[in-house]
Amino acid sequence: MKPAPLLLCAALLAATSTARADAPAPVGMEIPPGWSRATPNPPIAGAVITLQGPESSSFVVARAGAVPAGAAGALEYLTRVLDGVRAGSKMDFRSSGAIETRMFRNGVSVQLLRATLGGSPRLVLALIDAGGPPLVATLSSAAPEAMLTPLFGGLRPTAPEGAVRLTGVERSLDGQFEVALGGGLRARTLTVEERGKGAVMALQSEGSEVIFIKLSQEDAAAKDQAELVRATAADAAKVPFDAVSPARLTATPAGPAAVCAWTSVPGSPDLRLAAGFLPWAYWGYSVIVRGPRADQVLDGVLAALKPGPDALPKLLADTPRLEAPDSNVIGRGAAAAAAVAAALILFLVWRATRKKGNVSP
Repeated sequence: MKPAPLLLCAALLAATSTARADAPAPVGMEIPPGWSRATPNPPIAGAVITLQGPESSSFVVARAGAVPAGAAGALEYLTRVLDGVRAGSKMDFRSSGAIETRMFRNGVSVQLLRATLGGSPRLVLALIDAGGPPLVATLSSAAPEAMLTPLFGGLRPTAPEGAVRLTGVERSLDGQFEVALGGGLRARTLTVEERGKGAVMALQSEGSEVIFIKLSQEDAAAKDQAELVRATAADAAKVPFDAVSPARLTATPAGPAAVCAWTSVPGSPDLRLAAGFLPWAYWGYSVIVRGPRADQVLDGVLAALKPGPDALPKLLADTPRLEAPDSNVIGRGAAAAAAVAAALILFLVWRATRKKGNVSP
């Protein structure tokens, strides 16, 4: 196998957007051993990283053009890129036809499409979400699986953490739900730490900040979620369980109703902390809000959510419905685990907020 790295670079031209030559690179790179920077001639418009590795391996990252939403959109987009690679390299790469999503420890999320050559794995195409504009990448190697972590995990996002966006549509990292910004509602870029802990969206409104945290394996019964939410709020605010409001259901157009509760933060009479749980298919999302009107902001955000491009209506329809029980009896182990996880995210969020100073009424 002798793929030409510069041909693979050129193949990206059809899929990438033209960027100003002086535009700052959205990602940097910690180059793994055995790899070095390549210099395409002529230069590739939109390319931010071009590496050449052992045995004619190559890794190219470029700014992406308009990318259709959702996994189906990613498959359509990367298939077009593969067509360009096939034409540019004169090699008969064959697509796996399936999109795989990976999250690396550096906070970078990628949607992968694999391709074979002569029946052997040889190429990976990817859409990269590093917290800034979308990026597209090709990895050509005799052992592409072994190079995924060294290369994609070696990317270093350069977009400023905590950057705020005031307009447009903000979509969760997993594509499951979205919200229109404006009218005082704005989105904040998640930090690498937050993304690594499962946070998928950060919003701000009226001096409060809202964080959605994906719980991929939610084992608690639907009937217990109301008290889990109360336990989370109590632990995060460091107040007794009885100081938390009764749990209540809050409707959202995005899917099944969420269960929410709130409490005042000791020593800050105008500060509240609200917690919620939004069930979603066979998983769910923990929602944490801190601010002077945390409970009302949480209601408003949930009311503004809409299903995202990757949400499956049938799975949403089959989501177990929650209830607000009369009993305060709950498994203490489950409550403690949920509360500790939420408190960790809150610590990261509040630390980032203090450093950036970007929450305002």
